[in-house]
Amino acid sequence: AGVAGDSEGGGGGDGERGCELLSGIYDRNFIDAAQARFTEDDGVPRLTPTQIAALDALDATCDDPGIRLDMRLEPGDVQWLHNHTTFHARSAYSDGDGNGPSRRHLLRLWITPPDARALPGAFAERFGDLRVGAGRGGIRVEGQTPFCALEPGA
Repeated sequence: AGVAGDSEGGGGGDGERGCELLSGIYDRNFIDAAQARFTEDDGVPRLTPTQIAALDALDATCDDPGIRLDMRLEPGDVQWLHNHTTFHARSAYSDGDGNGPSRRHLLRLWITPPDARALPGAFAERFGDLRVGAGRGGIRVEGQTPFCALEPGA
């Protein structure tokens, strides 16, 4: 799934305008790979010129230096993102000449707090359980105990 999204109307009383909550998953590489690898007979319809133009416009918007935020993480930095409300990506990374092991030690946590909002139905195929507080996302391997080394090489 390259694009999934949904919005939920927020409540508003006394003539107050409702608030829209937007959730999305976007990775153009998934869409392009599906277009190249599969056919309509496989259940993957061809994108129309209008759809391709819309994706190109979204890519251009995401790549606009006046809109995007570039940041360089330094040792000890923490970055918090909500995967379903913030489009984000990583750029190429190198910390040496490529002949030795990387010194980089990057940890990723998938957190679903008990007071989070539920994900929209469009996310069910990818994440399964959409309830608030349910374990959704991340990588789980049956029979393996989750482990996170806080120090490189541990």
